[in-house]
Amino acid sequence: MHVSKKVLKIAKWIFGIVLGILLIIYLGASISIGWGLKDISQTAKNRFDGDRVEALIALVDCKTCLMEDRNHAVWALGQLRDNRALPILHKYYNGGPCSHTYMICQYELEKAIRWTEGNSFMLPQLWRLVL
Repeated sequence: MHVSKKVLKIAKWIFGIVLGILLIIYLGASISIGWGLKDISQTAKNRFDGDRVEALIALVDCKTCLMEDRNHAVWALGQLRDNRALPILHKYYNGGPCSHTYMICQYELEKAIRWTEGNSFMLPQLWRLVL
């Protein structure tokens, strides 16, 4: 079956537009992740000593901190994928159901552990440009 040059040209344009939209979404998400990491890292560093990872680890382990902040710190540690976080992530991970009011989110802990151990595919971390 013969496909006309006009149809091929239209298909290339559509493919280019879809690819461009996906790239814009990816870049937007990367920037958003970077800003989120910057914010939660700064919150942790304002309260605890050490570098970004050490402060986030301390925030996860803080019994008097808001559970929401502790959950955000788990998310941030998963994004950063620093092996220093593994002991604290494993300390709170029990594989049970999530209860965001009373305990750190098990789903986020599992993801953070998997990402930090390198057992999950992730696209390149363009958000690191924001940090």
